[in-house]
Amino acid sequence: MKELDRVKLIKDRAEYAQEGTYKGDVGTIMMGERNGYALVFFDGEYYEDHGYTLRADIEVAVRAEDLEVIHES
Repeated sequence: MKELDRVKLIKDRAEYAQEGTYKGDVGTIMMGERNGYALVFFDGEYYEDHGYTLRADIEVAVRAEDLEVIHES
């Protein structure tokens, strides 16, 4: 796994649920694996603000073993 790979969360854990991410969520690795963890920006929900469509990404440090690469950068 490396930066900008698209990944899917394949395991639920309480530490992820506290941040609002669950098994099946998809995101992008923003910092490659370090000490068994990767920083992932998970795709959040879309919302409108001042005429712009924005997405609320969720930033979570995830155990590498709990991720599946779905598209390499």
